Formats: sequence, structure tokens, C-alpha cells
Amino acid sequence: MNRIIFGIIAAIFILAGLIYWTFKDNSYISFDEDNKTYTIEEKWELPSILNEISGLSYLGNSEMACIQDEDGVIFIFNLEKSKITSRIEFGGSGDYEGIAVAEDTAYVLRSDGKIYEIKNFRSEAPKIDTYQISGLDINETESLEIDVANNRLLFAVKEYNNRKDTKGIYAFDLSTKSLKKGRYFTLDGSDDVYRKLVGGRSSRIIRPSAIRFHPKTGELYVLEGNQPKLIILDEEGNEVKIHILNTETFPQPEALDFDEKNRLYISNESRRQPANILRVKLENK
Repeated sequence: MNRIIFGIIAAIFILAGLIYWTFKDNSYISFDEDNKTYTIEEKWELPSILNEISGLSYLGNSEMACIQDEDGVIFIFNLEKSKITSRIEFGGSGDYEGIAVAEDTAYVLRSDGKIYEIKNFRSEAPKIDTYQISGLDINETESLEIDVANNRLLFAVKEYNNRKDTKGIYAFDLSTKSLKKGRYFTLDGSDDVYRKLVGGRSSRIIRPSAIRFHPKTGELYVLEGNQPKLIILDEEGNEVKIHILNTETFPQPEALDFDEKNRLYISNESRRQPANILRVKLENK
């Protein structure tokens, strides 16, 4: 009997050791509260219909255009009133992940690379066209930004069908409705700026959930939802700063945008708390 008990205990220790060595390099980024590089200035809890909020775009006048990843509807959320004031249907059920608005035209990205162009999106009869990104081995994409000056959309790939060590940001030409050749920028988790992060190998895996240009500096902000962090790229595409986000405050960050005062907003899906929009002030540490 003693030998059986001893064998069971030994097996448990061996199994625990195997689990440790298997997953020891897959730990999450370590968040350091004492060296936090942001403050939360304001918080808006969202109604349950936006529990799966996946994209937002600031419209001005304290209004946010929001989408969620189940229904083809743009929800207008008023920050001053803290409520949804209107809904605009543009498609059926689907995995909608990114939205970008320029004047009276809204662009929405589905995870499979389908783009919805909704002209006069706040009118009674918006004009809706769709385009499919082709020529790229996309498995999933969640982020969308509009580059008005160059008449193009930018999007970052979250996952490829074939495993790739890097993630690309690509451009979709709005004049030809086609993908531009080559990458606009490349996100590479092997770069030094990622190696300095405290965590295992998985902390350097990049799965972009949103991208946005800073309206004043021209830097590109890349939001990472799986290992919550905000990556800032300069105008040449170099990663110049990473802000690590606390998973308690940012359990599932999915979207970001700036208002007319260059203030940053980040939304979270519902995870252990209601979905929300946070106004975030970054610090230069």
C-alpha cells in the first residue's frame, strides 16, 4: 500500500513538473503597478447590447460610433448622455471587428476581410457597398483605420492561415478597391522592444485588435488585446514605445480612437465586468 501511495505522489510531482516546463515560457506580461504609464480619466459602462464591442470611431460632439462582433449595426453612443442614441443597420449577422469614419462615410471590417462602405451612414437611406480583401492569406483581422490623405484603408492581420513569425499592416486602395502590394508596416515580436517585456515567449506574440493614427503626431497606435498592451509606432514604422495595460482594468481591450482634443479612448469587451469605454492619459515614463 505504501508503495502505491508513494507512486501516486511521485506521478503527481512528475506531472506538475511537465506542466511547468511546458508552459513556463507562455506566461503573461508582468504588470508593474508602481511603474504604470497611464491614468484612467473617465469611464463609461456600456449597455449589454455592446458587451462584445469590437470597434469604435469618434464622431465629434461627444458621440462614438460603435460596433460589436455579432450584428451588422452601428451604434451611436453619446458620452455626455452615457447611452445609445441611434442604431444604423448595414448588414446581417457576422463577426464585425473594426470601424473607421471619414465625414459621412463609415467603413466596417469583418474578420474574414470583407469591407463594408456605408455612405451617408446617418441618413435614412445610406448607400452600402462591399469589397473583399484578396491576395492575402488572412485567417482573422480585427483592426481598421482610414488614411484620408492617401485615400486608403489600413488594417492589421491578427492571424494568418499559415503560421508567420510577424504580423503585417496592409493598405487597401479606395480608388481601385484593391490591396496594395507589400506591407505598410511589420510588427515583429523578436525586436528588442518586445524582448525587454517581463514575461514568457507568448508575451511577444502580437495579435492586433485595433490601430489608429494619433491626430497630432502621426504615430500609429496598435492595441493588443490578448496580452494587453499599447504599441506606438513612429512614422517609419519603428516600435518606439510600449505601454503595458493592467488586465484588471483592461480585461479585453478591442478598440481605440482619439477625440478633437487628442484624448485617447479604449474600449473593453465584457470580461468579469460590464463592457466599457475608458478615457486614458498616457505618461512618458
